[in-house]
Amino acid sequence: GAMSSAMLNMSASVAGIASQNRIGAGVGFQNGESALSVGYQRAISPRATLTVGGALSGDDSSIGVGAGFGW
Repeated sequence: GAMSSAMLNMSASVAGIASQNRIGAGVGFQNGESALSVGYQRAISPRATLTVGGALSGDDSSIGVGAGFGW
């Protein structure tokens, strides 16, 4: 819910930045719950990125890693 929304918005906020290192943050809300997410994205080549991020919501937490490729 809220953590997924926060992670999505964190990742989307850094996707269009044209630099090698990017830091993003996102906030999500659902059914009275709120969450904060912070992540780091690195362009490992002109066509590939690596992303790592985490989210906190009350007593819950999550972490994720992703990769993106383009051609």
